[in-house]
Amino acid sequence: MAADQRIGLRGYVSSRPFGGFAIPVPLQSLALRDYCTRNGKLYVLPVNENSFAHSYMVLEGLVTDLSAYEGVVVYSMHMLPLRSERRRLVYRNILDQGCQLHLVLEDLVISAPQSIERAEELIQFAQLASQAPKSLALD
Repeated sequence: MAADQRIGLRGYVSSRPFGGFAIPVPLQSLALRDYCTRNGKLYVLPVNENSFAHSYMVLEGLVTDLSAYEGVVVYSMHMLPLRSERRRLVYRNILDQGCQLHLVLEDLVISAPQSIERAEELIQFAQLASQAPKSLALD
């Protein structure tokens, strides 16, 4: 299918916790639908990731063939693989097909190689922040 005939963003949701949150799938889907509406995009019903930890089989399968879509929309960057190499493969698969990755919570669109670095900086910052002490001794 030609790039100008692609319609909509395919949703990607997960029933497992991510980024310190446990967002029910119906709420994720509602947020994705609202995002698409506000941005003039057709929302295509989501695929749901497997519930066991560190599984990205559904996401990795989704991004192998996006010929019918403009891209993928996910609730948060924290739903992407933990390992940078694995995330970068997801980004590359999406961009190599002329598509985009929309991260709703972060209000970020990865549409070119340069935008990958912005997403990676945010992910690295979040990983560092999660390791920071939660309190300091006052003595």
